Amino acid sequence: MFRGRQGWDPVDRVYWYQRGGSWWWTGHKDKYERYTGGGGAARPADGGSDGSGGSGRPGGAGTPVRYGTEAAIAFAMNHLGDPYVWGGNGPHGWDCSGLVQAAYRSAGISLPRVADDQYRATTPISRSELRRGDLVFWSDNGRASGIHHVAVYLGDGRYLEAPRPGKNVRISSFSSYTPNMYGRIR
Repeated sequence: MFRGRQGWDPVDRVYWYQRGGSWWWTGHKDKYERYTGGGGAARPADGGSDGSGGSGRPGGAGTPVRYGTEAAIAFAMNHLGDPYVWGGNGPHGWDCSGLVQAAYRSAGISLPRVADDQYRATTPISRSELRRGDLVFWSDNGRASGIHHVAVYLGDGRYLEAPRPGKNVRISSFSSYTPNMYGRIR
């Protein structure tokens, strides 16, 4: 629950910060300090809210936490630059489905762990129906059984992914690697 102050929130165990007129959160002190210019509001003894992260919501104290795809996107965006780690579940290394699962979990949405099961947990849609927050998948055979990669769609032909070993979490576009299956979180 958002408590209306920037910094560490010992109840929710996240850092809150304000950026661009919205409130965000993260569980990572280094990311909090990067977005707030170095901290200042470390973990307070009074239990106040100090934080950074990813569920943008306007307003101040008493504003409810926003759940859903924008919160998931914000979580994933906070991990841009983190390394790809095979089987990675975070907090500082991810594989594609681990990042997607953690991002949506942070938004109050439960997804299975692996990409093909994540596809089965969505409502299949066409490419023309894509909207921000949908999931995009790559399949070797055009079916769920052939899915080997998943990413979060950002709009305008761009998606956020944990691509492969040796690469970091990044934003890519359909012009570089085009998915062939699409799903909307139910």
